[in-house]
Amino acid sequence: MKNKALIVEDHPVFRDAIKGILSELDIFDEILGVASLAATQDILQLDANFKLIILDLNLDDTSGPDGIVFLRDRYPDIPVVIFSGEPSTDIIIQAYEYGIRGFIRKSSPLALVWDSIKQVVGGGFYFPEDVIDTIAGKLKNDKKAETESVKTIDFPPRQHAVFMMMLEGHSNRLIAERLHMAEGTVKAHLSLVYQALNVKCRAQAILKAVDLQII
Repeated sequence: MKNKALIVEDHPVFRDAIKGILSELDIFDEILGVASLAATQDILQLDANFKLIILDLNLDDTSGPDGIVFLRDRYPDIPVVIFSGEPSTDIIIQAYEYGIRGFIRKSSPLALVWDSIKQVVGGGFYFPEDVIDTIAGKLKNDKKAETESVKTIDFPPRQHAVFMMMLEGHSNRLIAERLHMAEGTVKAHLSLVYQALNVKCRAQAILKAVDLQII
């Protein structure tokens, strides 16, 4: 299967620049670029096997967190990285809370852009250093209540198995194959897990598990 990336950016100069950056990483076999969320939906409906989506926050047909919500709700297995000129710490933290895997400012040095994309593609996260402490503080403030809530959760065996495989980084398709269940059943189990953990997506569930020292 090809390693593919999708760039969602309505400014052609930036779109071409990002494509050039991704090409130099020698990670992706195919890099596509579109200018709108509608075009993104058209592509993903035909083929959702993408290793990365680079998303601008402000497009002609959407702005702010709407694009993030759309992608995280419908394609939770695809890592989303925001590439934006928006410098606001509040915006970055909001994007983090919606489940993105990284936020890269357009003013970032080229070497940092390369490193951050490699980090995300490798299964990690990247956020600007100046917001890391804020994010960590937010997690710390919520930790006590969240820990008490999670300790009371007793996942049924199959739901627990799905949850643990998700934490290992397996896709819904692979989880379904290994646990001999339909992919829709896996999604249903994960939906219940997210509700129990009070999160909205896979990325947030993983962060919660790390914070609670589940993994």
